[in-house]
Amino acid sequence: MEHAKDEYRLSYLRMDDPPEHQAQRQPLSASDQAVLAQGSGSLGSSWIWEILSCVIAVASLAGIIVVLYMYDGKSMPDWPYGITLNAVISLLTTLMKAAMAFPITEALSQLKWSWFSRGNNLSDLALLDAASRGPFGAALGPALNGENRYLVTVGCLVLVVAAAIAPFVQQVIAINIRPVHSSNSSSIQICNTSMYTDYDEGPGPGQNVVPLSTLASIYTGIFQDQSAGSPSVMTTCPTGNCTFVPYQSLGFCSRCANITDQLTLNKTTLGLSTIETYDYKLPNGFSFSTSQTGMYLMNSTNGLPLLQIDTKNLPLIINFTAISASGYGVPPQVSATECALYFCIDTYEATVKDGKFDERITSSGTSTNLTTSFSLENFSLTPDTCYVNGTRRDDKSECTYPVNAFSRLSMVNSLTPLLNGTGQLYMSNRPYWSTDTAKALYGVQGNFTDISTVFTSLATSLTTHARNQVCKASVKGMTWNVESFVSVRWVWMILPIVLVGLTIIFLLVTMIKTRNQYIWKSSPLALLFSDLAVDGQHSFERNLSLSGMEDVSKKMKVWLEITQAGVKLKGIPR
Repeated sequence: MEHAKDEYRLSYLRMDDPPEHQAQRQPLSASDQAVLAQGSGSLGSSWIWEILSCVIAVASLAGIIVVLYMYDGKSMPDWPYGITLNAVISLLTTLMKAAMAFPITEALSQLKWSWFSRGNNLSDLALLDAASRGPFGAALGPALNGENRYLVTVGCLVLVVAAAIAPFVQQVIAINIRPVHSSNSSSIQICNTSMYTDYDEGPGPGQNVVPLSTLASIYTGIFQDQSAGSPSVMTTCPTGNCTFVPYQSLGFCSRCANITDQLTLNKTTLGLSTIETYDYKLPNGFSFSTSQTGMYLMNSTNGLPLLQIDTKNLPLIINFTAISASGYGVPPQVSATECALYFCIDTYEATVKDGKFDERITSSGTSTNLTTSFSLENFSLTPDTCYVNGTRRDDKSECTYPVNAFSRLSMVNSLTPLLNGTGQLYMSNRPYWSTDTAKALYGVQGNFTDISTVFTSLATSLTTHARNQVCKASVKGMTWNVESFVSVRWVWMILPIVLVGLTIIFLLVTMIKTRNQYIWKSSPLALLFSDLAVDGQHSFERNLSLSGMEDVSKKMKVWLEITQAGVKLKGIPR
């Protein structure tokens, strides 16, 4: 048998031949081996289970895609027995992963036999066998150096990366939150276009006053700061998340102006003393006097003509004028403020989010057919912009809000005594007020900021009371529930799709490359039916321990030959 200096060809020998005939037996020629290889296996029949496994992998991948597509953008499914979408996807992923691993490991096992078509280290047999058993062994596959190393590397890479398929597929599913319509009704109290009627009998004709509940809202507005941005109107929102289209409501508004620049000062000195008296006066005739010995803090009244605020076409309830001093000084720091309180129609936008009610006034433009301030006839209000059921209308006849004349008269009669008053400061930190409401109007320094804040609070409190207690009408809103829905992030499916594709390609290439070989794959019978032959002039130590066999295998070259007598492993120690 011909051989190179350090290498032997591997040949099959007929085992029943006598020893002398075995020594003379030559390896089969290339043409003889090709003939012998024919019929050793067909391209597909020997790989039927691997092909079926690839079909299962593709079917599992398709199942994952179909399930994700069906529920993408939809609410989380409510399946029996607590089965979740993630559980179904995880099951299909596990099936796909197992179906991918089987053809890869079998193809790697088959490449193990092709590896020794040329001389390679016997230790490569252990590496290839480990690579076909799982991702840990496959991680060592790229360390091989031989003719088929690139193909083996691809198979090992697919097997290793396939271990990360499950996390990638789970990343495909994202659970997000979105609002959905609810059948529960929501509403906000308003004063609609019905006649506004809110008055009580007084001591005589023309002396009507507001009911006690309305009087309480007046005191609340004066003594407690009521924010205009979020009145405490009655709201119904069962889910804590509601929206409302633009709506309008009859209410109360206020305007204030700083008229300090219209004050005129006249100083006088009493006799031969140096004590001065300061007399302030407005163009409407309202005056305020103070001195170093008799300090007046504020003088307020109503009914006088307003100097800066235009009340034309406003359904005016009451006007107010005040001159105030901030304390001692030579001369003292004096300011003048005027305010108007009137009926108006507010346009709102409102939402309820997570149980928090937020209502915003978008406009308060109002006109009226009220001719004189002392008219005892019913009148009506019309907004600048008309909204009906959230839709803007050009025909303002649908947005006419009538007001009973006695309701306005009662409000005037109840507010007049509360907004008239004086404050004096005879000695430091010992002020005297004619009424408690005058003290509340003065606030800290009695300037424009303090007084306008009280009027805003008063208008807000009266509006809230009118909407909750007087009118008792409501506007409907849209109620929302919060639900979880499936959002599919398809980019995470790239890796599973690529790995399934590489699995099929790897199997096909392996099938084609080994089509003329015996298909032994992972079966150990091939080794059991082969015999490692070593020429008589060579010998090696047979060590039955694992470490010993590994050491010997690293020092031996082997060849696999196919002869008429069968398969033969032949090697030579180095």
